[in-house]
Amino acid sequence: MSKRWISSLGILFFFVAVFCAGFVFFYNRIPRSEVEVSVGNQPSGEEVSASPKSLINTPFPHSELVDIHGTKVDEHILRTGRVVVVFLTLECDACFTEGKFLETVMSRRRDVAYYGLVPFGRPSKADEAAEKPFPFKVFYDESNSFVSKMGINRVPVKVFLEDGVIKKGWMGAVRSDKSKTSFIEWLDRLP
Repeated sequence: MSKRWISSLGILFFFVAVFCAGFVFFYNRIPRSEVEVSVGNQPSGEEVSASPKSLINTPFPHSELVDIHGTKVDEHILRTGRVVVVFLTLECDACFTEGKFLETVMSRRRDVAYYGLVPFGRPSKADEAAEKPFPFKVFYDESNSFVSKMGINRVPVKVFLEDGVIKKGWMGAVRSDKSKTSFIEWLDRLP
């Protein structure tokens, strides 16, 4: 009886191991959202690669944006000139880290505007105190259209727009000296 029990346990272990290996194998190969496909293998804070599935050189999606008070925002401000849009949430520590970094570089280029955008809608009790750590205005996408159109499913994500067209993107907060230097050099090289 003990040999039969050990055999049954061995077979059960084998099936569980095969299931887990299969899950990991297929999970790593399922199609990711557009932004995630572009940066899935990039270290945090690194530039998005311009792969065929990326959003680089595509128009920034339209959405109905509101400010902290629920007042509709003219999204024309995101479609004129050079703009860095930071997708963030008010509960995200990495987003606050990103905000602190951007505060140190925003004055380097007066021709680049910075805005925060919460792609998951306005919190029910959003207040001005929650926005104070960010050195830029924060808007909310109440329709969650950026989640579906751009595949934003984690934050922070930065995108650089020129006249409403996505030109560059970065996934994750800029934390390492290398990624900070890389972003600053990119910003300084803008014509």
